[in-house]
Amino acid sequence: MNPWCQWLAILPLLPGTVLGADILPPGHRPVPPGVHALAGARVIVKPGEVIDDATIVIRDGFIQAVGKDVTPPADARIWEMKGATIYAGLIDPCLTLNPTNRPISSPRTEFDAAATAGGVNFFGVPGGERGQSRAAPGYELPQVTPESRAARNFAPDKKGLESMRELGFTAGNVMPEKGILRGTSALVALSDVDPNEAIIKADTFQHVAFDAEGGKEDAYPKSLMGVVAVVRQAFFDAQHHGREHEYFREHPQGRKPPEFNPSLEALAPAVARHVPVVFEPGSALMVDRAARVARELELNFHVLACGQEWRRPDLAKASGVSFIVPLDFPELPKMPGQDDWDQVSLDQFRAWDWAPENAALLRQQGLEIALTTYGLSDKKNFRRNLRFALDRGLSEDDALAALTTIPARLCGVSDRFGTIEAGKVANLTVVPGGSYFDPDNKVREVWIDGRVYPANPGEAKSPGGKDSTTSVPDKDGKSGDEKKKKQEEMRELRKKRIARSPLEGRGPLADFPVVLVRGATIWTCGPQGILTNADLLVRDGKVAAIGRDLFKDKEAGGKAAFNVEATGLHVTPGLIDCHNHSMVLGAVNEGTLPSTAMVRIGDVINSESINVHKQLAERDSETAGWRESRGDEVHPRATGHQIRSR
Repeated sequence: MNPWCQWLAILPLLPGTVLGADILPPGHRPVPPGVHALAGARVIVKPGEVIDDATIVIRDGFIQAVGKDVTPPADARIWEMKGATIYAGLIDPCLTLNPTNRPISSPRTEFDAAATAGGVNFFGVPGGERGQSRAAPGYELPQVTPESRAARNFAPDKKGLESMRELGFTAGNVMPEKGILRGTSALVALSDVDPNEAIIKADTFQHVAFDAEGGKEDAYPKSLMGVVAVVRQAFFDAQHHGREHEYFREHPQGRKPPEFNPSLEALAPAVARHVPVVFEPGSALMVDRAARVARELELNFHVLACGQEWRRPDLAKASGVSFIVPLDFPELPKMPGQDDWDQVSLDQFRAWDWAPENAALLRQQGLEIALTTYGLSDKKNFRRNLRFALDRGLSEDDALAALTTIPARLCGVSDRFGTIEAGKVANLTVVPGGSYFDPDNKVREVWIDGRVYPANPGEAKSPGGKDSTTSVPDKDGKSGDEKKKKQEEMRELRKKRIARSPLEGRGPLADFPVVLVRGATIWTCGPQGILTNADLLVRDGKVAAIGRDLFKDKEAGGKAAFNVEATGLHVTPGLIDCHNHSMVLGAVNEGTLPSTAMVRIGDVINSESINVHKQLAERDSETAGWRESRGDEVHPRATGHQIRSR
């Protein structure tokens, strides 16, 4: 019989797994077994759902079955997991493997704006250039690169991957780190496979940061209000770019084709709400402005928390979106002497005290949170800080959801990741003891795509059974036991918050529905002129009546009225400062261009400024905030204010 005919007769008899297996040339390493049974573990299927003494069956990188009565297949390798706890593999939604810059901070006060230098394509001014100055197609500002893709440059350092696996992470959303519109992040498996194979999702989020520090010193934008204007304008340009190209496709005759712009083209999925946008506001106040801008542009968005949302939780709550929360907490400074502590401000102590409570506070506002290692200079502090957050009110179920199900959903992969269920990718985190949330219970191993990766492979125990680090002094001369005791003392100190909330005591000193001011000289600034020995009735915040002897009127001077004796005092309409440079975040002026009519001072009003109290002390009741830029000084027209009944 012909040999080929013999093979054709045998093929239908071969099992499908043989036919589907990769046939590798000689010299390659053998493919590891693809079928595993993890038996006898405590399995946390998802937050709030636990199976004791369960078995997980993995086949070809996917979970085939999970349960208490699951029988391991005959071809499976059995892994004894008695006493271990298994979680769904942790996911970091904002991962930086090779960080080049720290998280932004946008609450800076006024600074001297850079000198005018013509700016972007502004010709007719010394230093300006006419025409496109970019070496390649793109947006006119170098800080706007939405076409950048983390997936294109993903080349992880092996130690970086190992450090994340030691923390129990099996996947991470690698994000771009520079610019204002920074480009798209990529969800990757934290395994040692080829980068092409590691990419799970190439374009997860478009990232926007209110970063005024990047770019050239004399180039637009250099103020926070300029940065917000750039974000707004870039999305407006992308909307127009899309409509222009669509119209050209429908009516190409007799028209010059619109220009090609990869930056605006890359923003199209975000404009269409297909790709979520992650805003990094940089401060608690700018959370509110980020939400306003995102809604103005009709974006699907999330917020990368700045860590100080505890200062204004009301603004975070009003945003109504998901927060990706870094566990990057400030450390107490080391002072050489007791008197040196006087150099540390009360607000610095309050920031240290409140930081661990930020995640729990956001949950108390009814907001969904995911947790991230973003901002940590040493990622080994992540689990310690997670314990601090739990000590300050974050529940373990909320913390587990913030590490598994919520980041999976935000990244758009909840159908494959985030829980331990049949059909999902076999990404698992294994700890030897009772809980991941005990920082001393180190991760034993992680499974990624059905392959096991030992975490902490270099860790060794002393012959006596004690951790070898306990007897070895550190650089400060303290042994491991002393260091652990110090850490426990610090944990106990952080469990109970000491500082009061910044919002405590905020608001009006008194709030009466009816107020009667009696016997004052009232400057109405209206047709009634100046009234002496007169009364002023205020009801629900509005002037209800002006006249004499209002106290004798039963309706006006009844028991509900709060009486203010004002004999010898003067009452005028609230003063208005119609050109004010105070109460602004990130510089009053955008001094990089001769005309900056695109910026809005309303984007950067600082309600927390001490100048608010100073203005009240000067008897100002309202302030019109204005900016000044060279060649663009704006003054409002004064309007008459009167005291009159409504």
